[in-house]
Amino acid sequence: MIRRMRGEFLGYGPDTVEVLAGDGLGYELSVPMGLVDRLPRVGQQIELHTVLVVRDDALDLYGFETARDRELFRRLRSASGVGPRLALAILGALPSDRVVAAIRGKDHATLQTVSGVGKKTAERIGIELADKLDDMGVAVSATTPRGPTHAAAQALRSLGYGPTESESAVTRAVGSLEGREVGTEELVRCALQFV
Repeated sequence: MIRRMRGEFLGYGPDTVEVLAGDGLGYELSVPMGLVDRLPRVGQQIELHTVLVVRDDALDLYGFETARDRELFRRLRSASGVGPRLALAILGALPSDRVVAAIRGKDHATLQTVSGVGKKTAERIGIELADKLDDMGVAVSATTPRGPTHAAAQALRSLGYGPTESESAVTRAVGSLEGREVGTEELVRCALQFV
């Protein structure tokens, strides 16, 4: 099993990246859509947590920014009717904290905002995975959507950033503040560093 890949970042496509590993082989990895915005410059080193999916006709390699995202991808795939492409689409459309909160809270409407996830699929994911994500935790931003984090994400959207990009930047900003309580204005300033 290939669990991690480190090498020179060669470039990216709409939902793939190419990495030249130390063994001289170039690997193409499918990645969540939002990850492309956080990639290093071409020629720099990159490290991704990976999952190798073996099919009858192909070996597909998927890359993630964190081990937590990789584990969530694996658990999403364990739900009936959720293949690797749909699991990747879910992680590309929603921050992982929001995915965990939606599944644990059986918030089917949030899951249905992802292209390819209908009502029945969202319900099935909630039923099959709700009790299997207890160890994944949920960040403050996912459990208290009406606090400063919600207002900061709304402020970023009003500046022209997309919903996924805004929420991801706010989540990363909250993490960088290491539990320090801040107001919406300071949180927006911090989140702007991550967009």
